[in-house]
Amino acid sequence: MLYETYFGLAKRICARYAGSSEETEEMINDGFLKIFTKLDQYDFNQPFEAWFRTLITRNSIDYYRKYKNKFEKDDLELHPHLEQNTYIIDELSADDILSLVQKLPPAYRVVFSMYVIEGYSHAEIAQILNINEGTSRSNLVKARLKLQDWVKKLHNEVNHKDNGFF
Repeated sequence: MLYETYFGLAKRICARYAGSSEETEEMINDGFLKIFTKLDQYDFNQPFEAWFRTLITRNSIDYYRKYKNKFEKDDLELHPHLEQNTYIIDELSADDILSLVQKLPPAYRVVFSMYVIEGYSHAEIAQILNINEGTSRSNLVKARLKLQDWVKKLHNEVNHKDNGFF
């Protein structure tokens, strides 16, 4: 019953860290195994969903650290200004956005998910992933730039189709 109730939530969390549906499934299975083995540690005075989210997120990060090669440790200068065209993003579905996030290189995807979606600070990300804060910032900038580029390309493809160019 626990699995059926929280499977959807686990899938949404794990998919943000995984590079494929197979990795998502592995993360979900590993996460539920961890949940079941740690049920005796759950504090009934706390909301279950928050505890569940925390364990699934940490499990996804652990999976990444265990099965992926070393992070790219490029320390690029931060770009002070990232162009923001929010109207373009409004045209995409949640599945489209998730698909783009999953295309990111693993190091970028994990930092992006931890910072943007989970709300970790760069200091926390650096500590958890055992990388420099600058690397965390750099990976986030690179992730955003890649996503921005892909979204623009997707937007242009849709507009060209709509205008009869394709």
